[in-house]
Amino acid sequence: MRDIFFLALPGLLAAGGIAGMVYVVVRMRRLRAAWKSGITAEGRCVGAYVVTTTHGHGHGHGGGAGHSTWHHVHEFTTPEGEVRRFEEAGGPRTVVTGDRVVVRYPEGRPDRATAIPPTEQARTLFGTGCVLAFLTLFVLGALGFMGVYLVVFRPAADKVEKKISDVVHEKPAPARSPEGFPTERPPGFPKDFPTGFPTDIPRPPADWPTAPPELPEHTGFPDLPPHH
Repeated sequence: MRDIFFLALPGLLAAGGIAGMVYVVVRMRRLRAAWKSGITAEGRCVGAYVVTTTHGHGHGHGGGAGHSTWHHVHEFTTPEGEVRRFEEAGGPRTVVTGDRVVVRYPEGRPDRATAIPPTEQARTLFGTGCVLAFLTLFVLGALGFMGVYLVVFRPAADKVEKKISDVVHEKPAPARSPEGFPTERPPGFPKDFPTGFPTDIPRPPADWPTAPPELPEHTGFPDLPPHH
């Protein structure tokens, strides 16, 4: 149970952080491929909304610190006449529903289209770098916690558990006789042990009474004094 909490949970957090890093890198590579492809199509923004992520619990109407991200839903038609629609986060905030946009995508991959213009490349790279730095610190923290637990806390906890188990299951030591104490009973009786009744018992004196003393004879109870 202890290992599940201190190893499995940080391991899952580290795996989630690595997955987030992979997603950010893949998304950035797809954006760069779309910008360099040169295939463009005219599109239209059919929806826009803001997603706000709040961190912590603040006081008052403002709440805790938060981060807002714009999401756009774009629609475009490929040169082959296929209508495509996709949702994208991080686009320009000036784009609203109904605006015309230029859609770019790699050759043969309209499913990887983007409406973020190449002029936003510097801002996108900066945001990607910040996310990667945060996720890297997050993963290193989780892995470091696991390493400290395996090297320091787990051996110490195992020693404590072993000592407690030894004390609980320890058998009491057998009682030992003091040094010089005989361990076996000598056979027979001692040499000076008497073998019969004693013959030197002192006799009572000659005037020792042989019968109980005679008590005075009572004929009745004594007379009680008159009651006034």
